[in-house]
Amino acid sequence: MISEKLAALRKEMLLKKIDAFIIPSTDPHQSEYVADYWKLREYFSGFTGSAGTLVITQDTTALWTDSRYFLQFDDECGNTEVKLHKQSIPHAPEHVKWLCNLLKNNSVIGIDYRQFSKSQVDYILSFTNEKQIQLQNEPHFSKHIWTDRPSLPNFEIDIHPFEFSGETTASKLSKVQEEIQKQNADFYFFSSLDEIAWLFNIRSRDVDFTPLVTAYALVGKEKTLLFCDKNRFSQSAITAFEKLHIEIVSYDSIATILPSVTNDKNIITDSSSLNYAVFDAINGKFQYQNSIVKELKAIKNTVEIQGEENCMLKDGVALTKFFIWLEKELEKKSISEYELGKKLESFRQQQEHYVGESFAAIVGYKKNGAIIHYTAPEQGSSIIKNEGILLLDSGAQYKDGTTDITRTIWLGGTPSEKIKTAYTSVLKGYISLEQQQFPIGTTGTQIDAFARMHLWQNGLNYPHGTGHGIGSFGMVHEPAQGFATGPTTARGTTPHLANQFTTIEPGCYVTNEFGIRIENIVLSEVVQETEFGTFLGFRPLTLCYIDTQLINVTMLTNKEIEWLNSYHQEVIKKLTPLLNNNEVSWLQNKCKPIELS
Repeated sequence: MISEKLAALRKEMLLKKIDAFIIPSTDPHQSEYVADYWKLREYFSGFTGSAGTLVITQDTTALWTDSRYFLQFDDECGNTEVKLHKQSIPHAPEHVKWLCNLLKNNSVIGIDYRQFSKSQVDYILSFTNEKQIQLQNEPHFSKHIWTDRPSLPNFEIDIHPFEFSGETTASKLSKVQEEIQKQNADFYFFSSLDEIAWLFNIRSRDVDFTPLVTAYALVGKEKTLLFCDKNRFSQSAITAFEKLHIEIVSYDSIATILPSVTNDKNIITDSSSLNYAVFDAINGKFQYQNSIVKELKAIKNTVEIQGEENCMLKDGVALTKFFIWLEKELEKKSISEYELGKKLESFRQQQEHYVGESFAAIVGYKKNGAIIHYTAPEQGSSIIKNEGILLLDSGAQYKDGTTDITRTIWLGGTPSEKIKTAYTSVLKGYISLEQQQFPIGTTGTQIDAFARMHLWQNGLNYPHGTGHGIGSFGMVHEPAQGFATGPTTARGTTPHLANQFTTIEPGCYVTNEFGIRIENIVLSEVVQETEFGTFLGFRPLTLCYIDTQLINVTMLTNKEIEWLNSYHQEVIKKLTPLLNNNEVSWLQNKCKPIELS
């Protein structure tokens, strides 16, 4: 099937005299998760991971992705003509230099300008110019091949109320307009869906797992254009927006409206999210900078913080009930990974303000836990028994917040020393990073090693970042702060500030054996002011027991044991009022204090 699709594409390329085609994973808004309409890379390669770039020539089909997906690629594409190119750094554009070296002078590369940002195209041009390689915009290249392509989403749009957002649209717009005045500009243009959802307090379900709305926004000093189909809004929402001088115009009208509205105007925008088709349509002068909304929404207000704490209570209750159910179920019968993920979802559905999952649950039993972004298939997923190790990474979207948690648990038998050493090293890494105190403005690269050092001492490591930002009823992977080993990603270079939600999630993965990860969401808070500046620390928000069966206690210091005992007491204290007596007894047993040495 994949070979037939690629053959049809190559036929189109010959007709249009295109020597190579680049197909990314994104949509016109540089989204991580995209609507089915934009899953072109998946359609032509069969690879379903959320990150990867496909390059097609008449002789080669190559896909670049990072180490999180290597095993997944083997499972999905191992028997096809698609060849894996292993990225050493996630999202790095290593395919560009490779392709330009492969092509002859005056060759033609086809791309859909809508799926590439201005900065990405500039990077490609920095390599193509030397050999006079041309870029050709092909927005409809799949029209005659993907004949049953899904339509663009057109769901109803909800207004995210003040009780959950904690700030009005008027207040948020005024901050953007102040920046426009400050920069002596005329407009601020936004492309990123999460930024638009936050700025206008709107939510929908255009993208899997993320309550986003497909739109663009052009904010002016006095008037704002929101490019989004009007029939998706209620009349009351339209009226409210009109009072704020927000005009809703058709999403598809952007190419016809922008040229005249922006003619000879100064427009502020972020070149990393502005797609090249829109860049072509704007007649004004650009002022590029990191998006002000990206920076504003990363700092959570008191309502959002309280909402996230409420969500952690709900998640903690759902997970406690789920793990109790799992223990009882495995005493009677085995259960598939897929069924397990659905069961956890059902426990979350019982919680107030639940909307959906925040990503496809990762349920990895034994060796499948080593596949970092593993998705258990409905048919043929592994059968879980009352033995061995299980990695469970999941999260939910509630109207008052977004969650993401990973726990690794032991189901029965005796864990090997190899597993216990890896698990304890991961736990020590989590504690070490979470307990750090650091000056405000410290970047993720500067402190990432605290999560790895105990693994390194045992010759272990993990091939992904240590954590990412989290939205408030928004993106589960929210730019831009986090932890990374190098300065090549925003997570590594963005300063940590007070009142941000970030995950800490070290792990360890041994191919064909097991996977381990422990993940909590933490809140950054000011812990002290000294003559050397303001210092931040992290407070864990996640409320779920950490399995002590896998711990080699002799590897823990007394300080680490004290942290674990204290964390478990907090879990018991906060969840007990929401559980029945049997559930409380079960939880107390799981959180039984470890004796100090």
